[in-house]
Amino acid sequence: MARTAEYSIKGYLYQFLRYLSEILAAGPGTKITIEGAIEDVDVAAPGFTTAVQCKYHEAVDKFSLSKIYKPVLLMLQHFSHNSSATPEIRYRLFCHFPDQNGTRQLSKDELKSVLATKSEAMQKIIERIAPGVDHGVFLARFTIEFGQTSEGLQKSVLATLSAKGFSAEDVDAIIFPNAIQRIVDTATRSAITDRTVDPATFIEALRDVRRVTFTRWTRALASRAQIAKRLREDLAPSLAHNVRRRTFVINPGMIEKFDDTIVAFIKGFVERYCCKYLHEYPPLFLITGDYDVDALATRLHDAGLTAATGMVGSAFRANAFFKKPMRRKTPLEIEFRLGLARRSVVTEDPPQRPDELFLVNVTDDVWAKKDVAVHRFEIERLSDLEYVLKLRKEYA
Repeated sequence: MARTAEYSIKGYLYQFLRYLSEILAAGPGTKITIEGAIEDVDVAAPGFTTAVQCKYHEAVDKFSLSKIYKPVLLMLQHFSHNSSATPEIRYRLFCHFPDQNGTRQLSKDELKSVLATKSEAMQKIIERIAPGVDHGVFLARFTIEFGQTSEGLQKSVLATLSAKGFSAEDVDAIIFPNAIQRIVDTATRSAITDRTVDPATFIEALRDVRRVTFTRWTRALASRAQIAKRLREDLAPSLAHNVRRRTFVINPGMIEKFDDTIVAFIKGFVERYCCKYLHEYPPLFLITGDYDVDALATRLHDAGLTAATGMVGSAFRANAFFKKPMRRKTPLEIEFRLGLARRSVVTEDPPQRPDELFLVNVTDDVWAKKDVAVHRFEIERLSDLEYVLKLRKEYA
């Protein structure tokens, strides 16, 4: 199951890489539609449109015609109803099989074999093909392109980005992951016009990117360790400040073994960044959803950490949550080391805005205002966050 999930993720990533590859290779006057009206990506060049479908078959040892029956039939179906469209539509199946490379055409005999399939699912597509379709014209417009592995395609995209004039030190860790995330964001938009990209504008927009992005797709990238390392380096100066108001808003829903790891994560952060007399602002941890925050406070207490929860009897009081802890310098004694609450009960703004707001699997927050340094993370395990916050030495 784990391998199946890995191949599924690679399949999606392969499509995103191909979309980016098409954008980087596009000539003047070309428009790219991601999740196009025809196929996975429609490349509208002057005079013709190429409809591209992407398939990734790393788990399959050898190419066989049966593996591409469905995309061939779907493209033939579209052609049968749009053969006279202007501009002319061409069809390209971009796929990866370990034993294939280069490009090839489909023969008439192979197309006959595809159409002769007895598969019930394929028969439903065949029934939608318009009668009298000219197979010869379709085959002249149809090409199979065998691509690289996902890792190989990533290397090719990185090389192309470097050739576009981006700084070599920024390509792996900043430009590439931001480009992939922009592809993902574009692919999820509902209107076709919003999924249509002008390649030159897309590339120029990347030149203004300065911050590392860490999303759920980062872990699937071959350069994920470099991305995490760059983010770790970028966060280091702010983490070195003694006087810093830091708030974490965490959605535990998608984090593996959250309940097993959250105490160690909070303890590690507090012991590193709220351990001196000069650390006068304890970090705040706000948990979204229905997670049992009271039980977490008890577990932290048992682990040696006292948290301000804002609870006065059975009611939440913001002034009890936001208050600064009493401190004694010698011997060092701090009343509490962190604030902990369910996000939904903290409805008031803090007396002073956070210096840094860490949004973990949270899209946005009302405290994400101007002049607040907002760091967004989409993660599946807290170890990613531990590494970039310097709570562990190695990225795993």
